[in-house]
Amino acid sequence: MRPRSFFLLAFSIGTTVFGSLNQPALSGLTVSDCTGEIPNDTICLIEPTSYKISTYRVDLCQTDPFPSTSTSADYSGAGCVTLFNGNGSLYDGQLANNASFILPSTGKETMQPGTYNYLTLVINNNFISSGKYTSGDTTWRTMGPTIYDLATTQGDPIEYSESLSNWRGSDDEDNQYCDNNGGTASRCELNYNGYELVGIGIGNDFVETSGSDVSYLFYSAQLANPITLKANSDGYIDITVDNGLEVYGADVGEGLTVRSINFAPFIFQAEFKPE
Repeated sequence: MRPRSFFLLAFSIGTTVFGSLNQPALSGLTVSDCTGEIPNDTICLIEPTSYKISTYRVDLCQTDPFPSTSTSADYSGAGCVTLFNGNGSLYDGQLANNASFILPSTGKETMQPGTYNYLTLVINNNFISSGKYTSGDTTWRTMGPTIYDLATTQGDPIEYSESLSNWRGSDDEDNQYCDNNGGTASRCELNYNGYELVGIGIGNDFVETSGSDVSYLFYSAQLANPITLKANSDGYIDITVDNGLEVYGADVGEGLTVRSINFAPFIFQAEFKPE
C-alpha cells in the first residue's frame, strides 16, 4: 500500500473533533489514534508540533450554501451569519488551534432567527505543519518539503507545506477519502471519524475550480449539534479544531518504518456560548 494523502498527490489537511459531548455514531472512514506502535501498511493519528492556516471568511449557515448543484456559495440564500470576513485580508490567528467569534454587534436585523446546521470556512490554499512520532527508541520527524521527507536524527521537526490542485490527483484516480464516487477534480464530500464535511477548490472569483486556479478552499461542516439563534441572541461561536496528522508505516524490506507524516482531513465543529 502506497501512502495516500487526503488530496492524493496534492494535499490533505484535517482534524478529528471531539468537542461535543453527543458524538455521532462513527461511519465512513475511521482512523484511530496512534498507540506507540508503527502502523503496518495503514495509518493512525497524532497531534502536530505546529499547524498553520490562513482564514478568509467564517460563516454559520442554516442550510448548505454550496450544494453540488452550485458553482459558488450563496450565503444569503442559505440564511448565513458572517462571523468573520477578511474582505481581501487573511486572518492568521489561532483558528487552526480553536477560535471564538463574537456574534455581529451591528446588522443583527439581518440575522435570521432559526436553527443553524452548518459552519463554513474559506481558507487560503496553503497549509503548513510539522510533526514527529516515536515508536520504541526511534523518533521520526518531518524535515520538509514533503510528507515523505523524514529524519530519525535528533532535532526539532521542520515545517512543510502543501496546496490543493486536484482532489483526484494528476492521474485522475478515485480519492479514498471522498464519498462522492472518489471525488471530482474540485469537490470532495467526506465522512471521517463520523463527521461530515465538504471541501471545494475555488478561485480568486470564489467560483468552483481546480488546477492552478485554486486560490482558496471552501469548507462546510455539518454540525453534530445544530445551533439555534434568536434575533436578540448575544454571545459567541466557539470553533473547536483538533488538528491531527496521519502517520503511515510500512515494511520497506528492512522491517517496519514510518514512511510519511501527512495532513488528515480537516474537520471542525462549533458551539454557541450565550452571554
